[in-house]
Amino acid sequence: MPLLLHDPVAHWLVVAAAVVVVSGETVATYLGHAREGKRRVFGSLADSVLLYANGRGAAVRQDRGTRLIVALALYLAIAAALAAARIPRLRVDADNWWTLGLGLAIVFAGAALRDWAILSLGRYFRREVTIETGQRIVRRGPYRTLRHPSYTGICLILAGFGLTFGSWVSAVVALLIVFAGILPRIYVEEHALAQAFGSDYTAYATSTDRMLPHVW
Repeated sequence: MPLLLHDPVAHWLVVAAAVVVVSGETVATYLGHAREGKRRVFGSLADSVLLYANGRGAAVRQDRGTRLIVALALYLAIAAALAAARIPRLRVDADNWWTLGLGLAIVFAGAALRDWAILSLGRYFRREVTIETGQRIVRRGPYRTLRHPSYTGICLILAGFGLTFGSWVSAVVALLIVFAGILPRIYVEEHALAQAFGSDYTAYATSTDRMLPHVW
C-alpha cells in the first residue's frame, strides 16, 4: 500500500495539507473581498484578469458550464491518482518520505500562487466567468506576467497531491486530467475577454503568458 495509507503520520500530513489549501483559499477570498470594496473584476473558479470598474453595471455570466467541467476534473484527478498509486509497479522510487515531502512542497507552492491570485482579484473573485460593464484591464500581482496564474496553482496542487500518494505516475495523471479540465475554461475566459475588451485585451495577451512563463 502507498505510504499515506499505512503510515498514520504520512496520512495526517496529507490531510493537514488539504485543510491548509482549503483554509488558505477561504481566507484569501475573505481578505480580498474585505479590502477591494470599489474594485470590479472579471472572475472565475480559478482565476481572472484583474479589472477596475469605471462605474457600476450589470454582471453578465458567460461560464458555459465550465465551472462544472473543472470541478469534475478535480475529483477525477484525485480518484485516478489514488487508483494509480495502488498499483505497486507504479510506485517505484516514489513511495517514500522524500517524495512525500516534495509533493507537499509542490502543493503549498501551488496554494500560495493561487491565494496570491485570489487576493489580487479582490472582492470580485468569482467562481463563474462573469463580466461587468465599465471595466478596464489592469495588471496586478501574478497577472503582470501570467493570464491564468490561479490555474497554474491548481495544476501544482493536484500534481503535488498525486506525488504524496507515492507515485510519479499519479502526479502526472492528476496534472494531465486537471489541465484537460481547465482548457475549456481558459478558452471561454479568453473569448469573453476578447469580446468585451477588444484590442486592450489583445495587447495584454501578447505581453503575457497563459500559465507557464516563456512556455505557454
